Amino acid sequence: MLRFFLGMALGFSLAVPPGPMNALIAAESLRSPRHGTLVGAGAMTADAILMIISLLLYQLIKPFIDYIYLAGGAIMMYLAYGVVHSAPAQVSGKPSVSYVKGVMMGITNPFQVGWWVTAGLSFISVFGIESVAGLFTAIIIWITVFPVLVNLGKKYGGSTAFTIIKIISAAAIIGFGIYFLVIGMDSVIKQALWR
Repeated sequence: MLRFFLGMALGFSLAVPPGPMNALIAAESLRSPRHGTLVGAGAMTADAILMIISLLLYQLIKPFIDYIYLAGGAIMMYLAYGVVHSAPAQVSGKPSVSYVKGVMMGITNPFQVGWWVTAGLSFISVFGIESVAGLFTAIIIWITVFPVLVNLGKKYGGSTAFTIIKIISAAAIIGFGIYFLVIGMDSVIKQALWR
C-alpha cells in the first residue's frame, strides 16, 4: 500500500505543475470538461505507451531523442495556433479530436519521453508495479478535476476568464514549443559538426 501511495504522490507531482499538457487541457476545458479530460486521457495513454516502450526498447529510443524534441516543438506550435484561434462558442468540436491531441502531444513531448526512459524506469525498478498503479490513479484524478475547475472559471468569469485562460495556455504551449525546438536544433547541429 505504501508503494501505491508513493506512486500517487509522484503522479500528482508530475500532473499538477504548469506545463504544455496542462495548458492544452485548460484550453480544451474551455469547450467542456469532457474535452479537457479527454486531452488528459490522451496524455495518460501516451504515458502508458511510453512506459511500455521504455521498458522494452530503451536502447533503441535513446538515439532519436533529439528528433523527439523537434517533433514535440513543432506539434506544440501547431496546437498553440489552434488555441489562439479558438472561439468561446467552439463547443461542437469532436471529443475524439481532443483525445488525439493529448496522445500526439504526450508521445512527442520530450519531457514525457525523457522522464520515462530515465526517472520512470528507475522509479518502477525501485518501487515496483504498485507504484505505477498509484501514479496512474493520481493522473486520472487530476485529469477529471482540473477540467471541471477550468470550465467553472470560464462559466463564472465569462469572456474575460476565457480570454485569460486562452492566452496563458497558448503562451505556455508556445514557450515550451520554442524551448524544445531550440534544444533539438542545438543538439542536431552539434552532432552534424562532430561528424
